[in-house]
Amino acid sequence: MYLPKFTPVQSRFAASVGATIFLLFLLYSLNHPAVAYAEATGATRPEAGPNILGRQEEGQTPLVLGNNAPMSQPIVAGQIQFWRVDKNTIDGPAGRQGLQLPSSTGDNSSAPAADDEEREGLRKRQAGKTIYITVTTCGQPVYNGSESESDEAVPPQLSVYASQSPDNTRPGPDSDDEQESVVLDGGYGLIELDDDETVMIGVSAPNTTLFTGEWNYQIAVSIDAPFHRSLSQTPNLHFVDADTRAALLITDDLTTAQSNESSFADWMALDPPPYGMFVYPASLRSIGGVQNSYCGLRMLQGGLFTNLENSVNQNIAVTTDRGLGGKPKEQFYVTGLNASSEYVGILAQQPRLANASLSSDIGSGGTVWRSVQFSTKSMDNCALMYNLTFCSEVAYAVPTNPERFSTRDGLPELAQIYDNYAQSMYQYFNYSLQQIPCNTSETSAYSLVRDCDSCARAYKTWLCAVTIPRCEDYTNPAAWLKPRNVGQPFPNGSTTSIVPGFAESQQILAQAVATNSSRSLVIDEQISPGPYKEVLPCKDLCYDLVQSCPAALQFSCPTPGKGLEDSYGERSDNSGNLSCSYLGAAFFLSASPTIHVPWGLFALATLSALLLLFA
Repeated sequence: MYLPKFTPVQSRFAASVGATIFLLFLLYSLNHPAVAYAEATGATRPEAGPNILGRQEEGQTPLVLGNNAPMSQPIVAGQIQFWRVDKNTIDGPAGRQGLQLPSSTGDNSSAPAADDEEREGLRKRQAGKTIYITVTTCGQPVYNGSESESDEAVPPQLSVYASQSPDNTRPGPDSDDEQESVVLDGGYGLIELDDDETVMIGVSAPNTTLFTGEWNYQIAVSIDAPFHRSLSQTPNLHFVDADTRAALLITDDLTTAQSNESSFADWMALDPPPYGMFVYPASLRSIGGVQNSYCGLRMLQGGLFTNLENSVNQNIAVTTDRGLGGKPKEQFYVTGLNASSEYVGILAQQPRLANASLSSDIGSGGTVWRSVQFSTKSMDNCALMYNLTFCSEVAYAVPTNPERFSTRDGLPELAQIYDNYAQSMYQYFNYSLQQIPCNTSETSAYSLVRDCDSCARAYKTWLCAVTIPRCEDYTNPAAWLKPRNVGQPFPNGSTTSIVPGFAESQQILAQAVATNSSRSLVIDEQISPGPYKEVLPCKDLCYDLVQSCPAALQFSCPTPGKGLEDSYGERSDNSGNLSCSYLGAAFFLSASPTIHVPWGLFALATLSALLLLFA
């Protein structure tokens, strides 16, 4: 074969060209991690979404991570796997912002989003630089022990190690050199680094013989913000109430905006609402291994999903301004539950992507909040009810009769009975209020701080709370609950004599009118719920009514020792127990400020016949 002969000048030129081509390829590889990754492993990483790679051996070249480009990997017990974040990624352009939610502060002014160049310039002008490394457990090995109800059945956690030292290119449990480390908590781990040097990462699986199979984890690095987020110190979710088959939960306020601000309307108009929710049986021990991991909760079997994409049998999530404060909140109505059961609810936010086909926006790995435990009722004569027309703030379990009102159709007839009765009683009050000179001068007004609108609001709040009682299981032993209909049979024909621990007191309670009937004849005659217990209305609802309305209406409240304790309850302390009922109440929002009214105020009015009707 003929080989050309080069002069010394030609030889130097050819070597220069070859070196230039190699350097250009190397530069391109550094700026395109997928190419570098292909060189190291013989595979390519798709542009869209995280890639699941084959099992990595300890001697293999570390896999390369790009900015906001998650990767997924299986790992077995006792194994360690290595990753690398190159300096060109750390010094590279900022990530892409996903779709943004409305303002949470009510500030309607919003600056236009900066383009990539502007964000990059801002980032480089900052004094420091932070590299966020997040790892989440998506799949877990299976427990093969015999103590399935114990903590032993919770899968152990992966560990993450990170080094920027050239002397520690294999960070891990056996390294003595400088490194950062974290053990995943509930399937989530975060390491933050403040240097801009190349980062080496090790992910280690614990040695265990109690579990069979492998973990599957997702890892991501970002120079913008954590790609995955776990807010495990904050629940942002509150249990409202439940019956035997469904539960109602609600978030904190989504915004502090006032009702006349545009961001208030923007939140209310969001479709779908911003958050989703996972619900799992509290007895499922494996949830402890992934309760802080979005992808882990998505892959865990045995749960119920609400407002999460690509999930079947979705429950109902809506944005509402019902409840304390009147601000936008997200409400979850979860069905398919079992009676007398404990559950775990976890609020989650799935990515709002600028491009639905990609998952590389800043922070698009999903967010989860701290779990909330709740339980369902054991008796079926309390039914969860909400979205009434007149008493629109009512959202809790009410006395029902499952033999007369089926839960399959959403209880529209039951809701109509309660709502129509409250509305008819309000109409009588409205006739009386029309006799009061509301639009008059300050010197002639009945109060300088309250008016007829205040009176009407206070009366409606009180009326809905007392005509639509909040229902609890008859077997619930809480001291603040009021027994009702003790001498009546349950809807299935049985009596209270079958309830353990209650037999001795049944005869006394059955002889008293207050404990052998409901608050109104409408409940006993048209619904016939049988025995149940009532969460009494809070006494400050009555106090606020007296304070807000003119003395001419002759409203007053029962006094302590003479009927107050039988008709109204005390607001609870900070224990989380709901010891009295008020509209918008949730079990973990029950310690709300109490309205204090001077006792001398009640001497100004006589005992109202209307209030006595509901005492």
